[in-house]
Amino acid sequence: MATLTTKLTLSSANATSDTLNLTATDTLTITDPFISPSQVAINVAGGADVTLVASSAGNKYVYVKHTGLKADGTASDNEVVIDFGTTDSIRLNTGEFAWFPAKASTAVTAVSNHTSTIVVEYAYWTRG
Repeated sequence: MATLTTKLTLSSANATSDTLNLTATDTLTITDPFISPSQVAINVAGGADVTLVASSAGNKYVYVKHTGLKADGTASDNEVVIDFGTTDSIRLNTGEFAWFPAKASTAVTAVSNHTSTIVVEYAYWTRG
């Protein structure tokens, strides 16, 4: 089995009454299957959701990022909707990303919240 090290840092001098400086680090044990960082153009609002992580054996660690680009390479500032199963669960704006654990029996899908396709970057690793 392999390992994956994660690190989240939140810092700000003016977001809270005290200086914010929060860091969390973890070393995760991972196994097959996995998807290396990839990009896909997701469908327009009202179109079929694009599956990023299929429902399958093994809980997953998932990364999704809104690249800020449409499929034609032009800029997009429209939302990306990330669904867990059929539930609208996460909304990403340009440049935003999400890192989260996903239950094995739940598919993770994405669709644009606009009439243009949007490119997302995504990856997942199966928990070991």
